[in-house]
Amino acid sequence: FCIKLRHSLPAPSPYSCTLPSPPPSSLPPLHRSIVTHISPTTSLLRSNTTDNEVYLIGTAHVSDASAQEVVDLIRLVQPQVVFVELDSTRAAQLRNNNNGNAAESSSSSSPFDLSNILPNNIISQMMNNANFARILEAAPALLKRLGWFHTPQGGEMKAALAEADRMGIRCVYGDVEFSQTTRELKKSVMGIALNPAQSLANIPTPPSELTSVFGPLLAGQSDPKEFVEMIKTRERARQVTTYLSRCFPSVYKVMITDRDVHMARMLRDHCSDGKVVAVVGMAHAEGIEREWEELDT
Repeated sequence: FCIKLRHSLPAPSPYSCTLPSPPPSSLPPLHRSIVTHISPTTSLLRSNTTDNEVYLIGTAHVSDASAQEVVDLIRLVQPQVVFVELDSTRAAQLRNNNNGNAAESSSSSSPFDLSNILPNNIISQMMNNANFARILEAAPALLKRLGWFHTPQGGEMKAALAEADRMGIRCVYGDVEFSQTTRELKKSVMGIALNPAQSLANIPTPPSELTSVFGPLLAGQSDPKEFVEMIKTRERARQVTTYLSRCFPSVYKVMITDRDVHMARMLRDHCSDGKVVAVVGMAHAEGIEREWEELDT
């Protein structure tokens, strides 16, 4: 089977994925702990210890195309479970928004809003570092585009929930609770704030491949919608997250590593039978794949 979206992307080739056929029943069982990339944004995760097949799709949370890709994949796979990068609180907010309630609780604010974490005098001290100020200004926009954290609108997550409801498919909310992530993030940022001279002195300059790609967007010279589709790749996500992990490893652990581990284990523990479509930000896809393979070793 082949899936082709009804819109065009500025990527080198159109989005498509081929669902692998199962081996003939007469053959001996294969070792199934394997990750197979079946499209630029989608991989198939199989395991030696469970019978599930997970179609993991990496998205950009501000991409209209991602929302349509998610719907198309769910319709193609006909899964028993739809797994989303949401906790129960954020899922309830999206569902309320779908029902016409636009009000959002304070927990939907960005984790990078330092005013929710640090006193103003400490923020001012940290902002005196030019590299830190530049990164803090750019990070939310870049990470939303690459799927590090979702926007309140959460287009592709809302689309996944709506399609699952329409088809009568069970949903699993697989992310760490937002309140827990916020607590851990506060500890990490406080560690930086209490020793800013050491923590901020060695922040590296962004590599040229990032400045050349993201510079025009931050300067207002690129169309945001076209730009989102152009950078919605594993390579761009890897470049951004690698750089940010070098700048702030403790923050990276809270925002990426810990959540990747949690979501991979949720996929194993709560989606263990049948087919699953898992919808996550592109920045989480490779980490989940690595942890998935580690769980069988």
